[in-house]
Amino acid sequence: MSKIGVRWSQNKQLWLGGGAVMAVLVVVIGWFLVIEPQLSAASSTKELTQSIQTQNLLLEASNTKLKLQNDTIATLRADLAAALTELPSDGGLPEFTRQISAQATAASVVLNSVVVGAGTPVVAPTDDAGSTEPGRTDTGSGAAGSTDTAEGADSGTSTSAGSGTASGMVEMTITVSTTGLGADNVTFLQAVGVTGPRRALVTASQLAPADSSDAGISGPSTLTLTLTIFSAPLSPADQAALEKLISGG
Repeated sequence: MSKIGVRWSQNKQLWLGGGAVMAVLVVVIGWFLVIEPQLSAASSTKELTQSIQTQNLLLEASNTKLKLQNDTIATLRADLAAALTELPSDGGLPEFTRQISAQATAASVVLNSVVVGAGTPVVAPTDDAGSTEPGRTDTGSGAAGSTDTAEGADSGTSTSAGSGTASGMVEMTITVSTTGLGADNVTFLQAVGVTGPRRALVTASQLAPADSSDAGISGPSTLTLTLTIFSAPLSPADQAALEKLISGG
């Protein structure tokens, strides 16, 4: 082989070797400058997508919960209004008087009289030794401020509004008299004490014949009830907030 042929063969090998090295360099440079950044970007995009999907699931669950609460808000407001009927903040005497008048009519009895006593604070029970009726406010006389202390005048326990033992509620004694058949009077008694909507605590009841006849419960009779109703006074600010809550404003 001539010198020219040998040199050509060497140059050819050199070019092939150099080309292989350049190819490797191109692959390495392409990996670090193009492929690897693209893979990292794709991985970041996948993680971001998964994070967004998780957030969407949480938002969907929260929206479902809020929708359920919104669907039941009318029922909750109605329940609150019913509870306030049982324990109004303003005493609710006109409404209660109209209620028992309607109940008397429905029971076919005549409402003879409704005597309302003064409201007195309800005192929370205490653990004082020797207390016979702790915290009990005596409203039997109907006089304002007449209270029965647990341990007499020297007990040091105040039953006036603002006392540390006051519950924040007010009780009022009402005496009701009706005339009608005995069974109808019993129906009226059940309506006042059980049916409501504002139910009263019946502390005393007396059913007596309306005349000298001996007709028993089926004959004319007079029913006398002693009732206690309760209320929970609120400050003007609390009353306004409560009315806003009920109205949904």
